[in-house]
Amino acid sequence: MQSFSDRISRVYSSGLEQSVQKFLESSGKLNRAYLTALEEKLLSLLESELHNKESWG
Repeated sequence: MQSFSDRISRVYSSGLEQSVQKFLESSGKLNRAYLTALEEKLLSLLESELHNKESWG
């Protein structure tokens, strides 16, 4: 399974809204090797949105 720090790095970009950037930055600084259920849902949603955006061009 891909580590969440890899997933965060893949999704993060300077073009994101500030609140999304802050969520990703703070998630990347966590001192635990897992995401909570809510954090996992949020990251999955961001990944899905990025994939959809790339698909639409």
